[in-house]
Amino acid sequence: MRHEKHLSHFSRGTPDEQWLPLVGKNRWILLTADKHIRYNLLEKRALRLHSVREFVFASGNMTGQDMAVALETALPKMLRLCRKIRAPFVASITRTGEVHLRWPKG
Repeated sequence: MRHEKHLSHFSRGTPDEQWLPLVGKNRWILLTADKHIRYNLLEKRALRLHSVREFVFASGNMTGQDMAVALETALPKMLRLCRKIRAPFVASITRTGEVHLRWPKG
């Protein structure tokens, strides 16, 4: 699957509200371990304004290998959610690969 790395476009430490517009403009799917984006007012506004589809790993103590295994299971569910729910939205990915819509609450 094709992907874009954050550091290929922005420096480390670039505020989220500065790079989130590019994610929305390109209709990319954001995959992150940062659970705070949907709570920060500026970042939540950028999610909404730029129609970002965000998937966040639900557990903060997952290794890269744990994330890869969860992502492999979650990917079909993520794609179904992208077809079913219009952007913007935030969904979580559990350690077992389950996908849950977190925002907006429907």
